[in-house]
Amino acid sequence: MTFLSCGIENVKVLFATVAAVRQGKDGLTSDLASARYRALIPAMQLARLGHEVQVASLPPGGWPQDLLNLRFDTAIISKSFHIENEKLASSLRENGARIVVDFCDDHFTHPQFGPHCHRLAELADQVVASTEAMAEAVARHTAKSSIVISDPVEGSRGTALFSPRFPNVRILWFGHPVNLDSLWAKAGQLVTLSKDIPIQFTIVTQPGNGLEAQVRTLFGSSAPRLRVKLVPWSTEATWRALEECDLVWIPVIDSERKTVKSPNRLIEPLWAGRFVVADPLPSYLPFGSHVSLGSGLAEGVEAALADTAAVETRIRNAQRQIGRHHSAYACGQQWNTAIGDSIRRPLRLNLGCGDKILPGYINVDVAASRAGMKPDLLCDLRDLAALDDNSVDEILSVHVVEHFWRWEVTDILREWIRVLKPGAAMIIECPNLESACRTFLDDPVQHARMDRSGQRTMWVFYGDPAWKDPLMNHRWGYTPASLQALLAETGLVDIRQEPAQFKLREPRDMRIVGIKPGTD
Repeated sequence: MTFLSCGIENVKVLFATVAAVRQGKDGLTSDLASARYRALIPAMQLARLGHEVQVASLPPGGWPQDLLNLRFDTAIISKSFHIENEKLASSLRENGARIVVDFCDDHFTHPQFGPHCHRLAELADQVVASTEAMAEAVARHTAKSSIVISDPVEGSRGTALFSPRFPNVRILWFGHPVNLDSLWAKAGQLVTLSKDIPIQFTIVTQPGNGLEAQVRTLFGSSAPRLRVKLVPWSTEATWRALEECDLVWIPVIDSERKTVKSPNRLIEPLWAGRFVVADPLPSYLPFGSHVSLGSGLAEGVEAALADTAAVETRIRNAQRQIGRHHSAYACGQQWNTAIGDSIRRPLRLNLGCGDKILPGYINVDVAASRAGMKPDLLCDLRDLAALDDNSVDEILSVHVVEHFWRWEVTDILREWIRVLKPGAAMIIECPNLESACRTFLDDPVQHARMDRSGQRTMWVFYGDPAWKDPLMNHRWGYTPASLQALLAETGLVDIRQEPAQFKLREPRDMRIVGIKPGTD
C-alpha cells in the first residue's frame, strides 16, 4: 500500500488492484498493463490534482482488516477477478465510501467470473467502462450506465517515420499471450506477404505455453523470406521494439470478448511514431483515417509502401489526436469526474517541466520522463493540440525558450498564446544573457569552465553539459529588453519584468510577464 500524495481539502481516494505493484525507476509500476492504465496512471493524476490517493495491491491472504476499517471518500476497484473485492467494497461502503467499479473486460457471462462481475456492479455507486462497447455490455448485463474513460498513452512520443530499409520490412506484434489466438488465426497473411516482400517479424510477449513450437509450426517453412524473432515481454523491450520496427500489425479475430477492448495497442505504436495495420475494433474506428484498418496485412503494407510520405503525415495526425484524447492529463480529468469532484480548478500549465513537477499545474514536456519524474501531458511544446483555444488560466515556462531556435520561437509563443484565456498571464523565466556576459568578462578564465564555475556563464550560453542531451542545449539567449520585445511581437500586452522565482533567480535569471489582450 503506497500513499502517492497528501491533499489538503480534496477527495480521499483508494485504488484497489489485484495486480502486483512495485516501485520502478519512474514511480509505481506493474507488469499488468491494465493496472498501469486503469489504476497507477489515474492515481498519479488524481494525486497531482491535490487528492489524497492510496494504491493497494491485493496481498495473498486477502485484504487486511486495517484497510477494511479505513475511511475513504471514494474507492475504485479496477479489473477485479477476486471475491475479496466484494468484501472490500461492502466494508468501505459501510464506512461511507462511494464505490466506483471499473470494467475493461466483458466477463459477465463467464461461468467463473460472471457472478463476481454482477455483484460488483450491484455494489457500485458509479461504473466506469474503458470503451463505449464495454459500457454497452455493462448496460446490457446490469442495466447500469457508465462513465467511459479510455486508456492513457504510456510510452514516449516518437518521430513519425516510415522508411523501410530494404530488402526486409520489419513488422512487430506485441501483446499479452491472451491475444496470441488472433495472431495464430491470421498467421497465413504474414506468410502470404513474405512471398512478395521479405519480412523480419518480431513477437514481443511473455514466453512459454508452447510459443516457440507454435512459431516453428506456422512459420518454419517460410524461411528465409520470413524470419521470426521472439523477444520476452517487458515495457522496456516493447518500447525498444517499437523504435526498431517499420510498422505494427494487430490482427483481431471476431469475438465478443475482443469487441470491448480499448485502443491502447493501437495508440502506443502510433504515439511511438510507427504505422499500424490492424483489424477493426470499435475503439479503433476513430483512428480509421490514420491507420490501415480492415484491409488485411498485404494490402495495408503495400499501400503504405506506395506513399511513404503520406504515411508519416497520417502518423503525425494520429499523434495529435492521441495527445488530445489519450494523455495522462485528459484521462485524469475524466477520473476526477468519476470520483465526484466538482471543484473548478484554474487550468495552469507548467510548460517544459522536465523533472520540476509543480502542484496545481498541468506539467507538460516532450520527454516521457526526466530524473524519474513524468509529466501530466506529453507533447511537443510547438503544438499544444491537446488544449482548446482560450482555455488556460496561466502559462508558466521556466528555462524553456532558450532551448528553441530563434527563428521558431515566435510561432511557438503564438501557439502558447492560442490556448491562453484573454486576460491571462504568460510567465517566462530564463537565463539573463546580459548578466551572463558581464559575469563572464569579470573572470574569463574561471567562468569558461564546464563545471559549476560556468553555471552563471557558459551554462547560460550553451546549457548544462552534464545532461549530455541535445534537448538540453541552449539555442538562443535573451536579455530583459529582447525578451520583452519578443513577447510584444507575439501580441502580449502589459509586459513587465518581475523577480525570478526559480533556478538561481536574480541576477543570473529573469522573469518576464505578459498578458493576453482581452476581447472588446
